[in-house]
Amino acid sequence: MPYIAWHPRTRRPLVVLARSGPCAKVRLVHSEVPFEVPVGELEHYPWAADPHAPPGFLTVLLDTPQAVREGDWVVVVGCARRVRALAPYSAGSRLLELEGYGKWVLAAPRVAYRRSSADGPAH
Repeated sequence: MPYIAWHPRTRRPLVVLARSGPCAKVRLVHSEVPFEVPVGELEHYPWAADPHAPPGFLTVLLDTPQAVREGDWVVVVGCARRVRALAPYSAGSRLLELEGYGKWVLAAPRVAYRRSSADGPAH
C-alpha cells in the first residue's frame, strides 16, 4: 500500500509505491511518473521535518478531493490552512473554505494534515 514520506533533500512529500533493497520507487503527489530514490533519504511521517505540517498532525494523501474533511489542513500558496467548510464543486473536485484564505477549489490528489482520531477534534 502506498504511503507518504518526506524527502528532506528536495523538501517535498513523495508517495512511496514500493521498496526494493536500498531503493524506493516513488512519485510526486501530483504525478503518475515513478522514479527511484535511496531509501535512506526518506523520512517517515509523522516524525519528518515537513515545514508545512502543523504540530501534532499526521500526514495523509488525499487520493481524491472527496477524501478531504473539515478540520484537515492543506497547503495553499506556501502556507498550511485549516479547512473550515467544504462543498461539492464539479465532477471530481471540492470547494473548500480555508481559514485565513477564503474559498479554494481542490481538484487533484494532495497531501493534507489530519489530527489522529485518538487526539480528539481537529479544531
